Amino acid sequence: MKIIGGWRYVYASVPGVAHRASGTECQDAGAVQRVPMADADPVLVLAAADGAGSATEARIGAELACQTFLAEGTAWLSTATAEDWTRAVAERLLQCIQTALIQRAAEENQPVREFACTLLGAVVASDRALFLQIGDGAIVIGNGDDYRPVFWPQTGEYANETWFVTDPNAATRLEFAILAEPVAEIALLTDGLQPLALHYQNRQAHAPFFRPLFQRLRTVPEPGCPADLISALERFLDAPHLNQRTHDDKTLILASRVIPPITLTDADSDSDPDVSGCALREDCRDDTV
Repeated sequence: MKIIGGWRYVYASVPGVAHRASGTECQDAGAVQRVPMADADPVLVLAAADGAGSATEARIGAELACQTFLAEGTAWLSTATAEDWTRAVAERLLQCIQTALIQRAAEENQPVREFACTLLGAVVASDRALFLQIGDGAIVIGNGDDYRPVFWPQTGEYANETWFVTDPNAATRLEFAILAEPVAEIALLTDGLQPLALHYQNRQAHAPFFRPLFQRLRTVPEPGCPADLISALERFLDAPHLNQRTHDDKTLILASRVIPPITLTDADSDSDPDVSGCALREDCRDDTV
């Protein structure tokens, strides 16, 4: 089967069992936008956010943070040059998100703290990538075999404590990185998936969690975000064997850049019996530590 080159991506958010039990909505959000470029390959802009559990408008805050990052990141790309990929850009994006949250809070006559959320953001071009983070969760990048977190999740002095974009000192907590090389695969995940996707002891990504998921994503024939894969990812995130390991909301964004020409043969599909047919299926069991 011939595979056309380009970005494949899929993302989903599901409520954790604790929120279901209490009747609370999912407070996570995620968003992805593929931005066409006039004289270069499309750029992918990705964001994920986890609304603070103590915030009354956590879901709205998380959604607004993601959508603002996509809008402002896309606007920046329209005029950005190679020299513009700096920390100053990340700080401006954060400031735009904070302004949007402050304005929404004013409209609702509420303190901005009620819209508190974490933030994971990435802008991935063909030859470089920008990453930023405030709070927990993780951005993981890989090459089809090995995977590593760009930053380690931020935690506070106490268990389950982290930082939010609405904090007065959020700019000082901002993690920022530029990678001056191509990124083949990237995942953004909120803290509900940290126990399954990360090794806490050595601060590494748990590759067996990611490999089958990306393997399935790479087989999508056309670039884009297939609706059936979104449903499959939602089932995967809500599978009992995952819910036994974590009770929190779960958001996962996966994106893979396929470079043509790639032809998959029967021999290729059978080359790894441990993961073949496993990825993005709710009966998959080979994705935990």
